[in-house]
Amino acid sequence: MDETVHEDLDFATVAIAHKIVTKENVEQCQNQQEKEVLEGKPERKIEDILVENKFLTKDEIWAVYKAKNRMTRDAKTVGHRIGGYEILQKVGEGGLGVVYRANQLSMGRDVALKVLHEKWVTDEEFRKRFLIEARLVGRLSHQNLIQVHDVGRYKNTYYYSMEFVDGETVEDMIERDGALQIGKALDIIFQVLRAIQYLNQLNIVHRDIKPGNIMYSKIGIAKLGDFGFVKSNLENIISAEGEILGTPDYISPEAALGEVELDFRSDVYSLGATLYHMLTGDSVFSGSSSEVMDKHITETPVSLKTINPKVSDHLCLVVEKMMEKKREDRYQSAGALFDVLELLRLGERSANGEKEAGKSTIIKALERGRLKVGELLESKDELEDEVLKLRHHLKILFGLLLLAVVVIGILLVG
Repeated sequence: MDETVHEDLDFATVAIAHKIVTKENVEQCQNQQEKEVLEGKPERKIEDILVENKFLTKDEIWAVYKAKNRMTRDAKTVGHRIGGYEILQKVGEGGLGVVYRANQLSMGRDVALKVLHEKWVTDEEFRKRFLIEARLVGRLSHQNLIQVHDVGRYKNTYYYSMEFVDGETVEDMIERDGALQIGKALDIIFQVLRAIQYLNQLNIVHRDIKPGNIMYSKIGIAKLGDFGFVKSNLENIISAEGEILGTPDYISPEAALGEVELDFRSDVYSLGATLYHMLTGDSVFSGSSSEVMDKHITETPVSLKTINPKVSDHLCLVVEKMMEKKREDRYQSAGALFDVLELLRLGERSANGEKEAGKSTIIKALERGRLKVGELLESKDELEDEVLKLRHHLKILFGLLLLAVVVIGILLVG
């Protein structure tokens, strides 16, 4: 009986943790279970009683058991070694692999260890993609990118280690606090844009920019990671034509359509969708994966101002431009987006009394403004020169026409 109760408590705990049932649902069914035992009836499993009371479906039972097995397996992993790494705890999981906090024994330092899912180890395509990700990211070096230390294989396990960021993901921040403060959101986006600009210089498209892939350290540094779906010219990633890569909630319209040739502007769209989520506390669209992708292609998001009145009209316009359906209508360079973000950040800092912090920023913005004004003035001067030349040519043409009329008049009179 003790074993049955233990199993029931495990099942109930997992079901509640995954929000499949409520604590009240479980307590009601546990009371029914105890009552039946006292009446001398055979003891039933808690999941059967939950189904009987329509708190749970049979499909959901399978989902809970799957989650329970996974949690048990993860617990057993802690303390084990993979190569020269000792697993300390699980910190995340993605489409290709699981990420653990581990101790690199040879260096005596904590790292993030990404391990390819067992189900993909025998799949040549996914194994290649995983190794490509590791080799690719290992070549990159930027303050706002998570740095890769080591790539390896231990027995049948493929892994690579990365710097461990002492902090949390932006997704965790949103789940805990809701919408972020505008100044903090802009600062994080500005840092991630630096990383995107660096990738763009190497002709790399990240393809999976989202709050869950942005780490924010305790000292305020944002780092972009998880390159499981990058598309670059450094390696030929194996994928079927038309295959959709990326997260539906932040995917660009062209990526949702399965287009192969993506560029910097696709990441700009995803960055805009990420900023939208950060400022509202909710993703741009809701629904199933296919519904969300269809909405990214066809629907206009609800205005930021409607959800968060604190957002300025200017910031609303910037996010809308980042998320234009046609890539030609978005920001065409990192520099152009940097300019507007700098001014927005300056506005937020000034509003919060941070005058000194914005001096260098406004000087840069004014310098760019002077250059643009200078270009406009040069264009104006060139246009005026062309107008003067045109007037001169018109005067000559008019004189010739007048002369022709006089000559014709003389000939007619003669």
